[in-house]
Amino acid sequence: MDDRSFQLLVLLSAVIVIAIIVLEYYWRQNRVPAGTKKLPGPKAVPQLPSKDIYLKLYEWSKKYGSIYQVDLVGTNYIWLCSHKVADDLLGKRSTIYSGRPRMATWEDNRISMHYIPLMAYNDDYQRGINFIRKLTQSTKEHLKQISTQESWTLIQKLLSHPAGFKQHAEHCCARISSRIAWNDDSEATVDETLLRANDLLYRISPDGEITNKLPILRRTPPWVPDILQPWKVAEKKRAKRERDFWLGRRDKVRNKELAGLSWMQNTLAAKSVQMSDEEVAYAVGMTALIGGVLVSSPLQSFFLTMCLYPEWQAKAQEELDAVCGDRAPSFDDLQSCPIVRAVIRETFRWRSPLPMGVPHVSERDDVYDGYHIPGGSVVFSLEWAINRDSTIYPDPEAFKPERWLDSKYPTYKEPLAYYPSLKGHSGFGWGRRACPGQDHSEIVDFTVISMILWSCQICTKKDPVTGEEILPPFLDYTPYVIVRPNWWEFDIMIRNREKFDMMNR
Repeated sequence: MDDRSFQLLVLLSAVIVIAIIVLEYYWRQNRVPAGTKKLPGPKAVPQLPSKDIYLKLYEWSKKYGSIYQVDLVGTNYIWLCSHKVADDLLGKRSTIYSGRPRMATWEDNRISMHYIPLMAYNDDYQRGINFIRKLTQSTKEHLKQISTQESWTLIQKLLSHPAGFKQHAEHCCARISSRIAWNDDSEATVDETLLRANDLLYRISPDGEITNKLPILRRTPPWVPDILQPWKVAEKKRAKRERDFWLGRRDKVRNKELAGLSWMQNTLAAKSVQMSDEEVAYAVGMTALIGGVLVSSPLQSFFLTMCLYPEWQAKAQEELDAVCGDRAPSFDDLQSCPIVRAVIRETFRWRSPLPMGVPHVSERDDVYDGYHIPGGSVVFSLEWAINRDSTIYPDPEAFKPERWLDSKYPTYKEPLAYYPSLKGHSGFGWGRRACPGQDHSEIVDFTVISMILWSCQICTKKDPVTGEEILPPFLDYTPYVIVRPNWWEFDIMIRNREKFDMMNR
């Protein structure tokens, strides 16, 4: 192909894409059935920030209300900004709102069994999600043991190098996932699990891969050469590396190179599994990936809350001392520690791991409160807004674990032996799309956080020049669908050397 032909091909591709965008935009503007209202929202194509998109969306919720829409170059996005609206649509009308949009994965995530949580709601999805539920339930007792062991490893790393807390926390959660998935705690596998997680998060995040920002690019005609679609080339490379890794772990378990209790070992030993060999490898890999990165987010935010609200560290430690005495806590102490659970639950609310929520798709046209909701719209429960509904969470910007412990707050529930619980939080999804890994998250987060609180004191540092306390940024988080706080400096020390040494024996 000569230069002139290549230039004409580029120009023709651009014209086709622009024409489709314009036609779809004007078609959507006029598609409101009689007797219904168009959802409110920005009139023109809005400018979204490159970071912290959820803050801009929250700002719009104050202007447009608890449900509004945004048309972004041919795709209609609807944002649900209150618990009531999200529950009414994603929960009570889950038959309409349980779909998933097309994401920037190499295979169509809606029909591929390689990404079960990202699939459309169909028979294959139900088959896959039932497999994952059984998978995570089969090793709960073993997960408790692993979480305790890895908590102790994390504590030692924090004490020797507090500045590396982000890497330590992520490695801790990834090691737990790698061990429970394949009985593999090698550094190479832990590092690769984290890499696979971050690469996939970039691909599926609205503020990540360009084809999520401009979904129309996925309709680029097949005759357009790959040189003009670098996102496609990058995704092919990512998908191949992911496949090699997950199938390689499966083969190592099968060949007894990774012998011992694990999700993969249990599955290979099972007499009947309604999943193909490859589907199993991907289901285990995907579950390990999500378990590692999702659990790490509230753990890192926990360090932030303890620096900003040290009075709650003291209250939680007092409770653990009373319950556990000279022994280290375990998950079996869960029911006796409502204050620790309240700290974890409030951390999850105050700094949601998924502030934008997870995308659903409206399978057909619907009407809510007189508003027309077009079929095919991408529907998000905006967790940042839902968790700041002042009728449910008075003084929502404040970190207040007491809202789960004091009957004067709307969120208080009894018995305190069970409530507050991390399970059931809206961040785990709604209706038919609720996350099957809630037990996993609760076991890991409670075990790790309670052991840190019992054994250590988290402290802010002093500026060596001014002597003033160095406080972390109130809100400074990484991008993408699962967020984590950016780095700051704090210190951590042993609370009681005698008890600590007893635990270390």
